[in-house]
Amino acid sequence: MDGKERKGLNLPENVRKSLAAAVAERGVQARTVSTQGRSSMKPPQGHVIVAATPEEIEAIRGTASVVRQLEFYKTPFGPVVRLAFSVFPLNGGRLTGGTVLNVSQVSGDAALSGLGRQKTLFFHFYALSADGEDLEYVFSKEIPNAKEQRQEAKKVLKLARDAYADTPEDRRSFRRAVALAERQFAPPEMPEPRNGETGSEG
Repeated sequence: MDGKERKGLNLPENVRKSLAAAVAERGVQARTVSTQGRSSMKPPQGHVIVAATPEEIEAIRGTASVVRQLEFYKTPFGPVVRLAFSVFPLNGGRLTGGTVLNVSQVSGDAALSGLGRQKTLFFHFYALSADGEDLEYVFSKEIPNAKEQRQEAKKVLKLARDAYADTPEDRRSFRRAVALAERQFAPPEMPEPRNGETGSEG
């Protein structure tokens, strides 16, 4: 997928509609994607797509603190990596969500690799369209990806790659792995940071 960070990402129609249906059915959705210009020699960059209702997206416009954490789960069917996040607007409230990464796929491995390399990270926010069948880009927030967070991402990437390699080929199933891991998932009850990562809106 190609896209300019401050204009959102040029998401394919099928991706937008799939996310829109998920938002309508289950609430806030998130996905990680990697982008790279066709002629670029730079490594792919990881981005986070967040989709929610127009009211939920509007509530976090402007200056906000964004906290996130990586979670690693090892299951008999392979590893699961979860990126959980919370957005805290200055006027109170929060928007929380999470997405899982599959290191057995190029896209998941590249997105996690990006988290271990990038010095900043873009969150792109999309709202459900009026007819509830598509998404509309609203804004993006650029947040710092500190050295400690990059080191953590590299560690999690190695754990996930090793766990995948150690899982017998005939047992590997990301769907089953997520089904087991999600029993341990919980809404990301991360404390509001005193010195949080303030996302600049673009």
